[in-house]
Amino acid sequence: MIWDFFTPENRVWYCWRLNGAAAYLRKDNELWQTAFKTIPFYERLGGFGGPEVEEPPLSLTLSCSSGSGNEVFLHPYLSSLPYILRVQEKLRIAPGQQISFTAALPPVLKFELTSALVLEETMPFILPRTLFGPDTMNGEFGHALAASLGQELKPAALIYCNIRIINNTKMALEPGHIAVYAEPLNVYVNQGILISDAVELVFSEADCRTNIIEIKDEAYRLVSKGLKCGVGETIARRSMDIIKDITRF
Repeated sequence: MIWDFFTPENRVWYCWRLNGAAAYLRKDNELWQTAFKTIPFYERLGGFGGPEVEEPPLSLTLSCSSGSGNEVFLHPYLSSLPYILRVQEKLRIAPGQQISFTAALPPVLKFELTSALVLEETMPFILPRTLFGPDTMNGEFGHALAASLGQELKPAALIYCNIRIINNTKMALEPGHIAVYAEPLNVYVNQGILISDAVELVFSEADCRTNIIEIKDEAYRLVSKGLKCGVGETIARRSMDIIKDITRF
């Protein structure tokens, strides 16, 4: 399976097909060669699986690392930069109502040995950056991408994150952008599908509370543990902000 540890043969190139992007690896005793083919996020297509015997294109840059071990893992995890979701459908959440949707988040991938030694890492899908915050002088950079309410979950080189927005205010909410701080989220695999902990945004008159809902089902195998900074850790310092786009997306 693509999200399992793998034992490569010596001096053989292997390829992980990642919806148009790709990762390559070759082992020569304790010398490891790796390469990544990256593509724009919105140009991804079919072709997902591996590892399969295949040499990398000559156009790719090869990286070399040394490390002892026989098994390697193409390890998916969520970026330390926030994901800024632009909701494609027009949302209107009345007082006392809620809405749920699933966002497909591009992961960061790293080739990792059983000793936790990282050989190389990259985000295979190139995303534009956007600055968000109350104004252009007080904001943070994040990955800009579109999110749709009707997301189909299927095996892919993406991490699916369930998001619920609850409106406990006296006014209707019309969120156009949502900032998701994903670093504290665990990532699991189930039937070849990568799924993170769910995110719940609860809006009240005073503030917005962010809850992380961990998956407890034993059928979901943990593949990446989120960064927990303490009790009450939230994934959004400002769950929804006035967005200032620096790049169009």
